[in-house]
Amino acid sequence: MPDNDGGPPPKHFGDYPNGSYWTAEGPTGSAEDDALDFTVEGNSIKFMWDYGVVVPLWDGNGLVPQEPKWLHNALGLSDALIRDLRDWGTDMDHLDTNPPLRTENAYLDLDQRARVLVDRLRAEVGSRFRVLYKPW
Repeated sequence: MPDNDGGPPPKHFGDYPNGSYWTAEGPTGSAEDDALDFTVEGNSIKFMWDYGVVVPLWDGNGLVPQEPKWLHNALGLSDALIRDLRDWGTDMDHLDTNPPLRTENAYLDLDQRARVLVDRLRAEVGSRFRVLYKPW
């Protein structure tokens, strides 16, 4: 590498066509993508709410990452389904933290919404995963 009098390294150096270079972008598009593990443990996905969970999906190792990028890359979920899963989880948390709202009808409504989401989840993951629903 040529001497640059102690300053920052030159923009290009090495063997790449105009010199090699360092970048925060990894081969898949970003350093963040390279750090994520898109592995799903097992062949089942469970839809199951728990306290503080926004996206209520679990694999063989436990709660799956809730980041939209992971859900899209690992499970193949659409942005619309990811948004609706997050809305459901947020609504369930809101109900759980507000005792006056905990009516039988409120729980029935969330259960019905969950069943629709489970059907959509099954359609989007296809035969890659078995989808199970565990009501609270």
